[in-house]
Amino acid sequence: MKNRKSKKNNKTGYGLNGYMTTEASVIIPLAFVCFIIIILYTFYLYNHLTVYQSCYLSALRGSQLKNATNGAVKAYVDRELEKLLDEQVYEYQIDYASDVSMISIKVKAGSYVDNLMARFGLYTEKKLTSSREVAINRIDPVDYIRNAERF
Repeated sequence: MKNRKSKKNNKTGYGLNGYMTTEASVIIPLAFVCFIIIILYTFYLYNHLTVYQSCYLSALRGSQLKNATNGAVKAYVDRELEKLLDEQVYEYQIDYASDVSMISIKVKAGSYVDNLMARFGLYTEKKLTSSREVAINRIDPVDYIRNAERF
């Protein structure tokens, strides 16, 4: 008898027919929007980390030039930074600047990625910005100690 009642309920429409359509119409768009937000955030995070790595590498390479003038080191650091950023960054716009003195090298760079979610009103900023600054000493401690011991 119990089997007849359950079959009868399903045939008459008192069962759970159609509930998946209602849930899918809410859950699938929500999951899709969350997936798109995660993808856009990974682009932003990738840019942020790549800009930092490029700043660090260009400053480090510039600090290895021992007897070069400040102008030559600045030109080298700018050239290296531009080359590194062109090869690696997913971006729409990049700004960078370097400052070279006899003691340190400072490199600052920022990337600006268009925010595609602003069209949907989720995050109203037009651009997602990321900027990093790296400073590396130009004085090599080993050479400094060796030269100090000579005198």
